Amino acid sequence: MTRKNLLNRSIVFMITAMLMFVLAGCSAGQNQQNEEYVNSVKTLVNDSVNSTRDLKEQDETFNCHNETVSKEYIHSLDTLSELYQNLIKLNATADFDDLDKELNSEAALALSDISEIKSLVSYAVEQEDDTLFQRDKNKIFDDYHTHYNRLTELSSEVQTRWRNA
Repeated sequence: MTRKNLLNRSIVFMITAMLMFVLAGCSAGQNQQNEEYVNSVKTLVNDSVNSTRDLKEQDETFNCHNETVSKEYIHSLDTLSELYQNLIKLNATADFDDLDKELNSEAALALSDISEIKSLVSYAVEQEDDTLFQRDKNKIFDDYHTHYNRLTELSSEVQTRWRNA
């Protein structure tokens, strides 16, 4: 083997090694982003499950004439709003782009339902009359639970895709 061939092979080997190192670094960075995304989705959806459970319990005893009960109810609605806003703000990599679009859509719809409930509750507290709230709440809660259930399913799909990657 000539010295020129040896030098050419050495250069090709070094370039190949550098490319492999760069590719491994990019892959590790995307892996980290994916793991953070999956953990964030899991945490936010699990927190929404717990907050929805709390809201359901509070709804059974809601009384627009009781200031303490009303504040707790509104606080639970605010917590859910914040969770869904944070879910919408998450940035997914291309690996989860399809599921992220569905998550954003369902979170936006759930957020809309929670905002509507909060408006009705706030009005009931201010007016000390929950007639509108009682009239519309079952329909809104049914709609909310449709989106909420889909969010829990999507969270499971995200976690399953991550485990199977």
